[in-house]
Amino acid sequence: SLLILFAVAVAMLAVCMQRGGYSISKLPYMIESVVYEGFVALDTRIREVSGGEDRQRFFNKDNFPLVQDFENHIGEMQAELEYVMKHIPTPQFDKVVPGQGPLNRDQKWTVFQFRVYNRDLEFNHKLCPVTSALVKKYTDISYAMFSILHGPKYIPPHKGLYSGVLRVHIPLKVPNECSNTAPSQSSSPPPSSVGECYIRVKNETRIWEEGKALVLDDSLEHEVYLNVKAQRVVLFLDIRRPLPILEDLCNRLFLWYSRYIGVVGFVVEEAKRYTMAATEIDQNR
Repeated sequence: SLLILFAVAVAMLAVCMQRGGYSISKLPYMIESVVYEGFVALDTRIREVSGGEDRQRFFNKDNFPLVQDFENHIGEMQAELEYVMKHIPTPQFDKVVPGQGPLNRDQKWTVFQFRVYNRDLEFNHKLCPVTSALVKKYTDISYAMFSILHGPKYIPPHKGLYSGVLRVHIPLKVPNECSNTAPSQSSSPPPSSVGECYIRVKNETRIWEEGKALVLDDSLEHEVYLNVKAQRVVLFLDIRRPLPILEDLCNRLFLWYSRYIGVVGFVVEEAKRYTMAATEIDQNR
């Protein structure tokens, strides 16, 4: 706990230095290491208090009021999604977020980002006012984007980097060709049955239904399977995980600090380049 709190204090010092005109990259390597070790310690602690490797896979969406708020605006968000898909050349996920290549070797996963590690992409927000207003309404949201899979698409088993958030999928477009059932369990390689569309978290699976949110722990092993030749789109959110008081305080501070991670600037600039390349953007929208 002391290491976590010290790392948080160092992270805040780094932010103050940056705002004062100093480069965070000039921080002594030892201090950078403490910040990283603090992050690892916090992540480990969160996993422990959340149930360890046998922690809950999926969650009751009714326990998260912000999810209901988004569900109440499905039609408006679908209209904004349609506009984006018609006018914006949405980039491949791995082209705007480093390290995602192994999940998108077939180049069938594109994205339109609103918020990246607590930094808002205003050039995308202004194109989708309803979705934007909802995302900006909640500080608990650290990541938000339209996640577009171009089927058939398989995302192999992987784990999210940090257990301090929960993943939310709000389905905006689900192919009619998808079956209404999923296997109770799944393993790799995925099944070959046409029409199977689901997400697996460890040994539990769920299907997507338009307008009905899923809340899951993406820091556990999970995979996605879309065995239809059509698009599946969800509003993809990372929200702050409910935790005991001390862990919650540290988690809030680390999530706040995440906007200053160096790679975030790269993601923002790459996303902006794709949006600005569009030729039919109505600047008055």
